[in-house]
Amino acid sequence: MAIRDQLADYVYGLRFEDLPRDVVEFTKLFIRDQIGSTAVAARIDPDRRVQVDVIGLPQFFKEMGGKKESSLVTQGCKAPCLNAAFSNTVLSFGSFDSTHHASSLHLSSCVIPATLAVAEWKHAGGKDLTLATIAGCEIMARVGLALGASHAYARGFHPTAICTPIGCAVAAGKLLGLGRDAMAEAISIAAVQGAGAPPVVQSGRSPFTHRITSGRAAQGGVLAALLAQMGVVGISAVFEGPRGFLAAHSGNPDPTKLTENLGRVYEIEHTTCSRFGVGGPMVPSIEALLELLKKHQVRAGDIERITCRMPTAQVALVGSPAYPSVDGSGSTNRSMRYILAFAAYKGEAGTEFSLEFKTEANVKDPRHIDLFNRIDVVADPEMDKLYPAAWPCMVSVKTKDGREFRQPHQGYAKGTPENPFTPQERENRFSRVVASVLPERRCNRMLEILRRLEEVDDVSGLARLVAAR
Repeated sequence: MAIRDQLADYVYGLRFEDLPRDVVEFTKLFIRDQIGSTAVAARIDPDRRVQVDVIGLPQFFKEMGGKKESSLVTQGCKAPCLNAAFSNTVLSFGSFDSTHHASSLHLSSCVIPATLAVAEWKHAGGKDLTLATIAGCEIMARVGLALGASHAYARGFHPTAICTPIGCAVAAGKLLGLGRDAMAEAISIAAVQGAGAPPVVQSGRSPFTHRITSGRAAQGGVLAALLAQMGVVGISAVFEGPRGFLAAHSGNPDPTKLTENLGRVYEIEHTTCSRFGVGGPMVPSIEALLELLKKHQVRAGDIERITCRMPTAQVALVGSPAYPSVDGSGSTNRSMRYILAFAAYKGEAGTEFSLEFKTEANVKDPRHIDLFNRIDVVADPEMDKLYPAAWPCMVSVKTKDGREFRQPHQGYAKGTPENPFTPQERENRFSRVVASVLPERRCNRMLEILRRLEEVDDVSGLARLVAAR
């Protein structure tokens, strides 16, 4: 049996009632985190040009018109489901979304916005949304594991953008009620919908383009499910073929990862809940720097130089030498140097690290600019041996009076499966972050619905709350 058929067989037979209770509870938290991330990311963006683009995209789809099927976030109106999946994923990508460490995939910000768009269109219930999310994330993560993140990056591909169509096709197919055969075709069709163009991971300077690949990939996944529902067919050996998906995107794929322990191990439980609202590769380095400064009583003004050593693939993502600016030439979410400069002064103040790093005032702060120019981000081949299962780093600080300090980080930041938030910490995080950008009443209403998600007969009300202006 072809691998895609084995995956389709599993997905087709997956029922909510058969899911382990701990997986269901984790997924509800996972969905809640992403709903909050979508609400925040859609309304806060540090880069002025990016902000114009992010606001302009849903406005563009609003003006395009079409069938009113799914809500456009920030617009308070509906558009065709495919357009909403594209737009809402673009707005959701990054910031506080969850990452699957071992595959280096942004599962939540790509699967959930697209899945919610389909669920709203089809008036699906909370159980349906939860089941579809689990199915989509499970298959998407396994595709990423089979590719090997470092191998995909080495070929210039962004793993999330090439794996997202498959995850979204599975989730959408589950909501559309695709049969076993149609689900297999949806997976095949989705495998050729990826949007991970090499310039995305090489430049480090096109944050909106970076988001577009994920939005287009999510849209492509939903489209694949719809095409399969119409009777369109794909390639049977789409994974194992010598010119198939895995061989095209990775120099050393492992097809066994696609089906190994399928139905026994749920990869969604191996995701990381982002702590600081920055790219996942940055979090261990932030934690290491803050720990170093606290332990040795070093103030930001005392620092002569900071060196951050991290895996090679992560340097390609967040090690850009370009200083982020409000005209969109660089993104704060992808600048390790800027984030460490900001963190040094934020840690000195003794206050909680927050989304303030996105503000124009902080981007233009001369102290941050000065320290940025004295920070090095270095690829470390020794750390490559641990990546992507762990995201280790070593932060070194040299002070102006000649002292030197080093702080290693094993790569499991707060919020990872190895160092998780408690459910209460995650709820507090949702309330703190979402309440900062939305009216308290709406925030509380969203939280109320998400707490009892299994009991919700139609998630349309939740979708409209997230999308309201």
